[in-house]
Amino acid sequence: MKLWEKNFEVNKEIERFTVGRDREMDLYLARYDVLGSMAHITMLQSIGLLEAAELEPLLAELRNIYAQCERGEFEIEADVEDVHSQVEMLLTRKLGDMGKKIHSGRSRNDQVLVDLKLFTRHELRAVSYTHLTLPTICSV
Repeated sequence: MKLWEKNFEVNKEIERFTVGRDREMDLYLARYDVLGSMAHITMLQSIGLLEAAELEPLLAELRNIYAQCERGEFEIEADVEDVHSQVEMLLTRKLGDMGKKIHSGRSRNDQVLVDLKLFTRHELRAVSYTHLTLPTICSV
């Protein structure tokens, strides 16, 4: 059962159209999802919703997942809905229920927006402005 599913079946054509290649595209966002999760749990600990003793193992495991992303080894398993669920699942496999805490006080929409913002920022910085030539509007 998908996280967003209710007690009725969605038309398969509608699901295919709306979901499409989400999991495939999520692979581009994986490292940014990890970075956003690291920032989020650091905030949770700073306001007392996560114990300091929980923060360090979570950060360590998120660093391991980030390294997997960097090496091109991160995968979203076939029965896992999206990048957020995959990261949480990897954490819970290693750390038990502590891994579930990374999404406390955080909506799926927030996660997606943070991932997209970090991805876009990275991609924009990667654009080489040295190859752009601007037309001369006026000469001095």
